[in-house]
Amino acid sequence: MEKTFKTIYPRAKINLLAMSILEIVFFINLNESDDQWSRFFYSFMSITILTYIIVLLKMLFTKLTFTLGTDYVICSKANKYESSQIESIYMGYRRIGFKLYNRRLVPMDLCFYFDKDEENEGLRELNEWAEHNKIEVKNKFFQTLM
Repeated sequence: MEKTFKTIYPRAKINLLAMSILEIVFFINLNESDDQWSRFFYSFMSITILTYIIVLLKMLFTKLTFTLGTDYVICSKANKYESSQIESIYMGYRRIGFKLYNRRLVPMDLCFYFDKDEENEGLRELNEWAEHNKIEVKNKFFQTLM
């Protein structure tokens, strides 16, 4: 049995807001600086942040999915993880992450929010899947690996 859910990239809106504010600050500093070195630095940082903003916008408008199979999960990047690779499932507020064995951080492709329309059903199915595969579900804060 395979069940697919729509998901949302965690923190995309917050990152987009923060990076936009940072971009504005660097752009203002770029226009006001007289020193050649500081102009180079502000230009480099502005281009880097603008690139990150474009990536965030792409992630925000991409339809992400997460599939629960009988003994595997498939993330949005089409990577398949067997249940034997998953040590535990972390839930922090609404954010969900699958921690793999021999990893300190949760991979970003295994970290998501359920879409609001499917959140209740998704959490119920996820808990049933974890119970079926004997994977511990922990309610705690967790770090992700980009």
